[in-house]
Amino acid sequence: MTPATEPRNPARTLPDLCVRCATCMAVCPVARVTPRFPGPKQAGPGAQRFRSAAEASVDDWIELCTACRLCDTACPAGVPISELNLLAKAKFLDERGRGLRDWLLVRSDLFGELAARYSRFVNPLLQNRTVRWLLDRTLAIDRRRMLPPYEYPTFRKWFADRQAPESAGRPRIAYFHGCFTNTNEVDVGKAAVALLEAAGFTVTVPPQRCCGIPRLGVGDLRGAREMGQRNLSLLLPTVREGTDLVFSSTSCGMMLRHEYGPLLNLPGAQELAVRLFDICEFLVRRQEENDAAVRFKPLPRKVAYFTPCHLRALNIGLPALELLRLVPGVEVAMLDTECCGLGGLYGFRKEKYPISEEIGKGLKKEVGRLDPDTIVTDCEGCRMQLRALTGREVLHPVQLLRDALAEG
Repeated sequence: MTPATEPRNPARTLPDLCVRCATCMAVCPVARVTPRFPGPKQAGPGAQRFRSAAEASVDDWIELCTACRLCDTACPAGVPISELNLLAKAKFLDERGRGLRDWLLVRSDLFGELAARYSRFVNPLLQNRTVRWLLDRTLAIDRRRMLPPYEYPTFRKWFADRQAPESAGRPRIAYFHGCFTNTNEVDVGKAAVALLEAAGFTVTVPPQRCCGIPRLGVGDLRGAREMGQRNLSLLLPTVREGTDLVFSSTSCGMMLRHEYGPLLNLPGAQELAVRLFDICEFLVRRQEENDAAVRFKPLPRKVAYFTPCHLRALNIGLPALELLRLVPGVEVAMLDTECCGLGGLYGFRKEKYPISEEIGKGLKKEVGRLDPDTIVTDCEGCRMQLRALTGREVLHPVQLLRDALAEG
């Protein structure tokens, strides 16, 4: 299998390709809710025309960009606006410096395993009002934002300790689980493994590190490159032996497939990208080939599906929605909104929390209109935001699909 992607022409990064149509302004979730952000056109190609590498950046409003990439998907001229925004953000933060808060928030790969191992002590502390007040006052991590709990055993430990089914004659598939699945949503990883095995594969979990998207989100291009280089050294041996790689986090997948190459210019990025698939994209193609197709039992459920921004950026359609419609009894409808507002670590910052919540109001209203039994979405950040906004059950599509697997 090869994904329908092609390397971007470097000339497309030129800001003068922007035709000033303002389509990106219309879809930008931040520009809609605050006048402080002039919008992606001004932040990216507009300012880039006048931004000199030798001059200090004064564009402090560039930090208000959530890096949702909706501007990229809307641009009729194909300008990679979000990349220009990220470059501008990196320049501004390199000049201003980064605080302790961002240093801590982007290092979930360092602290996650330890926090998960001691989750019975860590989780009560994270939910404690006094602790959250202290985090608010000292690190400006908004106390109104619920912090995700950790789980133990981690996904990697569960996978290493499990009794795997007989694998003779089965093709191999590798799984990139990402940090959040490993330490905070272990069941997503378990569901992904169950689906892939039901499709006739032997699942492997290659060595891997954080994809680097948290560092990219705070404009730390050097840190993102370092994480990318480490991952490529760990993952390329797997794809070079002819094994495809699937991911369940659309944010990790977008980082691995798109940002390692055109933005970070990492050697080997395209070699990885052509063997890299969203798990639902991969399973849809497997179903279409009718080769060991997964069978589902009836599962009466009213489901609302939310499309993550980074799934739109992958430009692979809505494969999870296609799979959900194969399950007898599932009544699925799409939530007619474009962004949840969390923006990864964006919504945890005290100064950005009000913007995040304002963006999410439309999504909360739409959920109330549909009144589903369950909400599903492919992005862990969107799931966190939806739980906070609605108080409802929110799952990854693979969890619902796993629950609908037919016996045998």
